[in-house]
Amino acid sequence: MLFYIACNNSTNVSSNASAGNSRAEQKTNLIQLLVGNGNKLFRSVDLGTDFKTVLSSEKKIPDENDTDDITYTLPIDTLRPDSVNEPFDSVNYFTVTYYFQKDKLNEVDEVIYLESDSDAANLAGRLTSYLTSKYGDYASKVDSRVWNTTRNGKKEWITLSDQSEEYDGGKLSLVFYSEDY
Repeated sequence: MLFYIACNNSTNVSSNASAGNSRAEQKTNLIQLLVGNGNKLFRSVDLGTDFKTVLSSEKKIPDENDTDDITYTLPIDTLRPDSVNEPFDSVNYFTVTYYFQKDKLNEVDEVIYLESDSDAANLAGRLTSYLTSKYGDYASKVDSRVWNTTRNGKKEWITLSDQSEEYDGGKLSLVFYSEDY
């Protein structure tokens, strides 16, 4: 049944694209779905953003909402990126946790779950290309890639690691962090 749905969506996208339907034009790039359109550091926020602004930036009620963190579980759905409140695939999804210090966002952890480690390796390559084009070369650490940047006079780090080997399937971890907030 899942395969049928995937085929059905692909057919609709190609027929919509050939017909010039606006739904095909609304398809979101996977990188854009995961990290945003590039106008902000992560999705629609920057580090240093206040708690209320971050809370209102996502189109879903959080799974957890404490004074120091907000957590969301979101579908990997590039055809209908606004379908965050509908049931979704329990194999391919991502979680986002926003961490705060003194009511300012100082860390974002995104964990991306995929069906296979080869899917994770492919996506890690795409994320690496995107982050490198945006922030320059990365430093290799034991099991991750680290980019650093300075925004508004504050040092910020971005790490990407493939944790699929420890997980039964594909798993990537993407962290945006600053000690300056």
